[in-house]
Amino acid sequence: MLRKGFSGVVALFLASASALAQTGTISGRVVAVDGGTPVANAHVSVLGATAGANTNEDGRYTIVIASGTYRMRASRVGFAPESLTNIVVTASAATTVNFQLRTAAASLVGIVVTGYGTQQARDVTGSTTTVDSAQFNTGRIVSAEQLIRGKVAGVQVSENNEPGGGLSIRVRGGTSVNASNEPLYVVDGVPIDIGGGSTVNGRNGLNFLNPNDIETITVLKDASSTAIYGNRGANGVVMITTKTGGAGPQVTYAGTYSGSRVTGGPDMLDATQFRAAVTAHAAANVASLQSSNTNWLSAIEQNAGGQEQNVGFSGRRQNSSYRIGLGYLEQEGVLIGTKTQRTSASV
Repeated sequence: MLRKGFSGVVALFLASASALAQTGTISGRVVAVDGGTPVANAHVSVLGATAGANTNEDGRYTIVIASGTYRMRASRVGFAPESLTNIVVTASAATTVNFQLRTAAASLVGIVVTGYGTQQARDVTGSTTTVDSAQFNTGRIVSAEQLIRGKVAGVQVSENNEPGGGLSIRVRGGTSVNASNEPLYVVDGVPIDIGGGSTVNGRNGLNFLNPNDIETITVLKDASSTAIYGNRGANGVVMITTKTGGAGPQVTYAGTYSGSRVTGGPDMLDATQFRAAVTAHAAANVASLQSSNTNWLSAIEQNAGGQEQNVGFSGRRQNSSYRIGLGYLEQEGVLIGTKTQRTSASV
């Protein structure tokens, strides 16, 4: 019995050694076409087989597989997959296969991100409207709210016409008599408290955010879409997503210059006509006019100019992306300086 058991163990060992002798290895590196940086966490698979591996931080991988001819594929979110054919694996030998991936934006059509996950757009019962950078209003934009004026049905955006002054957004109209009717603002997933509305002491509470750094603005209107924010979302929710880095280091610049002047206006009396009117209708006040000849309308009106300069530095490195935006804004002689700095990890 002992001899038979020993013979069985030896036979099993020889069979395993024979099987190992029929396998080879595939190893290599996955890098990005732009700059040749390593792509970590990319999945390299052998099509038609169960073998596969993920790349490490240096973009390297190793797969043990039986000898033969295979087709391989490397893929990762944010990159276009690459496939290679006629990969020959020889027993007890190493085969080197390298991949070069090109960056590609992942399109999530019909997907809505909610507070508790994602849903298909057709399954969402709430009213949501998203306006992206391609649909934003153009021109002299000095506040985030101006980007979506007239772009979302039922949403009213009004301002007090003061340079740098506060703007008001009404998503559901005036719902309260003595409380704020302003919506809740959520910037990159973080609800912000700006004094119970979009104004602080008559100034715009969103002035800290450069409109040039905004990627999308989503307006949540009804109760089902704002339920996650509780009573803070009673007046609706305005979700702002800022821009982030893409592929490779990039530098962007945008600059505008503008001017404005008063046209038309009321037909006013000059000094001579005004003195004649006073003489005819209030002769007792003629002495108080003396020799004054001031055109008060001309004194308070003046031509105005403005400029806006924006520079952005963005990029992507391995598992993180970054973007730094610098903005300079001058409107009608009032300097509104903005500076936005943001670093975010990629998904």
